[in-house]
Amino acid sequence: MLGLSFLSPLFLAGALAAAVPIAIHLFHRRTEPVVDFAAMRFLRRAPVEHSRRRRLRELILLALRVAALLLLAFAFARPYLAQSAAALSAPVTMVLVDTSVSMSAPGQFDQAKRLAEAALRSAPPNHAVGVIAFGTAAEVLVPPSQDRAGALAAVARLQPGAGATRYRTALARASETLGDRTGRFVVVTDLQQSGWDAADDGAVPERVEVDVQDVASPPGNVAVTSLRLEGADAIALIHNFSDHPRNEHVSFSLDDRRLSMLPVTLPSGSAIEARTSVAGRSKGVLAVSVTDRDGYSADNVRYAVLDAAEIPSILAITAGGQPSEVFYLERALNVAENAGGFRFRAVSGPSFSAMTPQALQGVDAIVVFGTRGLEHRGRELLGGYVKSGGGLLITAGPYVDALVLREALDGIVPVAIRARAAIPGLRFAPSDSRHPVFRLFGGVGTLGNVAFARAAHIEAGTTAEVIARYSDGTPALVEEQVAAGRVLVFASDLNNEWNNFPLQPAFVPFVHEAVRYLAAARSPRVDYLVGELPGTDGARPGTMQLQAPVGETRPGRRVAVNVDPRESDPARITADAFRSGVSHLNATAAQQARAQAREREENQRLWQYGLLLMVVSLAAEGMLGRRIA
Repeated sequence: MLGLSFLSPLFLAGALAAAVPIAIHLFHRRTEPVVDFAAMRFLRRAPVEHSRRRRLRELILLALRVAALLLLAFAFARPYLAQSAAALSAPVTMVLVDTSVSMSAPGQFDQAKRLAEAALRSAPPNHAVGVIAFGTAAEVLVPPSQDRAGALAAVARLQPGAGATRYRTALARASETLGDRTGRFVVVTDLQQSGWDAADDGAVPERVEVDVQDVASPPGNVAVTSLRLEGADAIALIHNFSDHPRNEHVSFSLDDRRLSMLPVTLPSGSAIEARTSVAGRSKGVLAVSVTDRDGYSADNVRYAVLDAAEIPSILAITAGGQPSEVFYLERALNVAENAGGFRFRAVSGPSFSAMTPQALQGVDAIVVFGTRGLEHRGRELLGGYVKSGGGLLITAGPYVDALVLREALDGIVPVAIRARAAIPGLRFAPSDSRHPVFRLFGGVGTLGNVAFARAAHIEAGTTAEVIARYSDGTPALVEEQVAAGRVLVFASDLNNEWNNFPLQPAFVPFVHEAVRYLAAARSPRVDYLVGELPGTDGARPGTMQLQAPVGETRPGRRVAVNVDPRESDPARITADAFRSGVSHLNATAAQQARAQAREREENQRLWQYGLLLMVVSLAAEGMLGRRIA
């Protein structure tokens, strides 16, 4: 029988009201005395029969009144059928096999397949079995069934891929496949530390046991973690994640034709740059590779597209129109000018207010340093720019008026800014280290060295995402998606007044990545990670031809697809730390269970049937009551 549960079980206490009509019925029962009269023997006995019939009708009335009250409490308690037929079937053993980049070292994946096959063979006889392969995404290869031969065959066909490790994604997919059944998850993985990501969603029900089968990692790994262009040079960053020096060869090629091969000596646990000239070459696919035979194979090559791209245009709005107000931002953006990085200019508030929407069509991102002189027309222009898909960076420094921004972005960005007292020793750090703004900070400077003397308080709306926080837990960098546009709000300034950020090495990459991310809403990206683009070409390193925009006859642009550089680090966690990470998901699982219960209740709407039966009971009670009266 299907189980019945209630979304608001406290309303069932209202069923106690059913005792009221019962008590009234019992207290008003009257027993008339029997008096014998001699003449009564000549009367018919029909009145006695009518009295019994009346008593029966009164009992039916009582039952209808009690039923109406019970049904009312039942409806308010929001009932739903909690279990499905799947809950009554056999428990399941799900084998989750890690197929990410960090499983591609020699002999590593063969060990993973042996552990997965052993887990399938040792599953209890009454268990159904299933297989999931996971990397950036999780794919159900074999749904839960008694076909163990099919599951073993699926494991035998597995190969390591080019995606990143995502434990939460895999566990969430397995929980979804499991449904309401009990069971056991066997995770076959190398326990890579970067696999736990706060940005992922996922939960494991408490009824599920999680077992970890540890696959040994290689003793070290050499990887190409970055490839960029600076002027006429192509520069590759080569990482040695081993605990001993390595001597390798780095090869540069353009459209599969070798440009150069360089011998490199890599100290243990460090990175060096290798460069070659690409002068006179403005088109083609550039690739750099390293000859690492001991580590992961998928990160030995990295790609870049030389096809000319439009340079992002950045506009800064200042309070007084003085060059000193944007000195540090301009200097940071000029560092990338020789690589065709950015076009930059600054205007005052009144000058911006005099601009037209057409003048902003070539602007890819706007940085607000001050709102002084930003008239009503300028505020409407700023709001319209964001609505049209532009990128906006707001620095909540001393020259930004929160009321002006509220008017400009009213109904667009529900973010409130207010001043607060100085907090000594304030620092900030990313909440999501995989966000594009912070993707370079694995090996470029540290944000923890930035000291803040003053900061603004940001009250983020429900649709905003906090991507960095101060050390006291308050938001430091908030993102709001607005249709095709993006808005970043930084809770301090970028001009060395409230903090020493512009004097830190991390300032330049932070500015570059922030404005590139904002400009990407209008300027197309040329570099993607594996799994970010759909299709088979987006699931492997190399290049991919995107579809042209609707209405254009020219072919779509080419983009580079590379592995996530975080996958190259073989740093591990222990199996106990993995289980501890799983236990942290129980609260999320409970929230998801409540959400699923609410969804089931809304789909089933049993309360409507309860109210309908209550109305029928009251109608029947009214009709029967009139007959008795």
